[in-house]
Amino acid sequence: MTAFGIASRFCPNPAGEISDRKTLPKTLPRRGNPDEVHAMGLKLHVAVVCLSLFLAGESSAGDWPNRAVKVVAPVGPGGYTDVMARVTTDRLARMFGKPFVVENRAGAGGLIGTEYVTRSAPDGYTLWFGGGAQFTSAPLIKKLPYDPVTGLAPISMFVMNGLGLVVPPTLPVKNLSEFVAYAKARPGKINYGISGTGQSTHLAAALWASREKLDLVMVPYPTVPASMLGVMTGEVQMYFGNMVDLVEQVRSKKVRLLAVSSSKRLALFPDTPTFVEEQRDFTFTSWVGYFTPTGTPAGIIDKLSKAVSDVCREQEVIDLITGMGAECIGSSPGELAAAIQADLPLAKAAVDAAGLSGK
Repeated sequence: MTAFGIASRFCPNPAGEISDRKTLPKTLPRRGNPDEVHAMGLKLHVAVVCLSLFLAGESSAGDWPNRAVKVVAPVGPGGYTDVMARVTTDRLARMFGKPFVVENRAGAGGLIGTEYVTRSAPDGYTLWFGGGAQFTSAPLIKKLPYDPVTGLAPISMFVMNGLGLVVPPTLPVKNLSEFVAYAKARPGKINYGISGTGQSTHLAAALWASREKLDLVMVPYPTVPASMLGVMTGEVQMYFGNMVDLVEQVRSKKVRLLAVSSSKRLALFPDTPTFVEEQRDFTFTSWVGYFTPTGTPAGIIDKLSKAVSDVCREQEVIDLITGMGAECIGSSPGELAAAIQADLPLAKAAVDAAGLSGK
C-alpha cells in the first residue's frame, strides 16, 4: 500500500490531525501520571506519522512518473486490445517523458493478467489495459480469485467498439429481417461462430438469438481469424464480431455486414443500419480502457485520465480509431465506473442466454 493509501485508511484527515486544535490536549499531562504521558505521546506520534504519510503520498503523485510504467494487457500480442494499448503507450511515453511498456499476460480468458495487476503495488507503475467483460460477464461465469471491481480503480475508457453481424456473401439474405426469416425456417441448421467462450462474440450472438427465438448451433473457434475464415467459407452462416476485426473483410466483400450493434451508424459504413433501426431492440458494445490497482494516489489517476483524454483529442488518433470502426472516448474515472455499472444488467442477460451462469 502506498503512503497515501495508508494515510487515507488510518488517518481520515492526516493533515488536519495536527492542525486542528481540538485534537490536542488543552493542558499538559499531570506530572507523575505515566498513562496520560503515554497517551499524549502516542497521539502526537500518530499525528506526525499520518502527516508524513499524507505528504509522501502527495509528493509521489507530483513526482510520478520517474521511471518506466508497465501496462499489462491480459491478451496475446497482435489483437485489438493489444493494438489499442500500443496506440496509447507510444503517446503517453511522449507526454510524460518516460517509457510506457506493454506487457502481454494472456491466459484463462484474461484472468492471469488481471489478477497480476490486482496484486501489484498501487504506485502508478503497473497499469491494466483491457475490456469491460472482465468487470461484468467474467465474474458471472466463474468464481474469480479476485474482485476486479474492488481490486482495480478506473482511469479512463479509451475506445468503444460496436459489434457487427456478418454472413457469408453467398447466403441468400440482404438484411437482418431476411436473415431472421431464413434462420426461423431452418431451426437447428444455422451455425454461428464464436471466438472464445464467454467473449463478446459469444455473448452478443447468444443474447440476440435468444431475443429473436432462433434455434442456432454454436461453433467455437480458438481465435478471431479462425472464426472469420469459418464465415467466409460458409462453414458458419453467422458471426458477431468486433467491428475493428471486420473492417477489412467487409470492405473486400469477403463477408456481408447486415447490421451494427452500436447506438448509431458507423461513419465507416454509413449505409449499414443499426439493429434498432431494423426494428430489433438490441444494442451491444464493448470497450477497452485503463485501470490501476486500487489504492493508487488520486493525483496519479487524475494525471493519467487527463493524458488519455488528450490522446483521444489527437486528430491522428481519431482518424485511426474511426478507420477501424470504433469511437475514441477518453472518459473520466467516474464515467468509466458508471459505464461498468450500466453494463451489468445486459451482461447478466447475455451470460444467462449463453448458458454460462455459475460455471
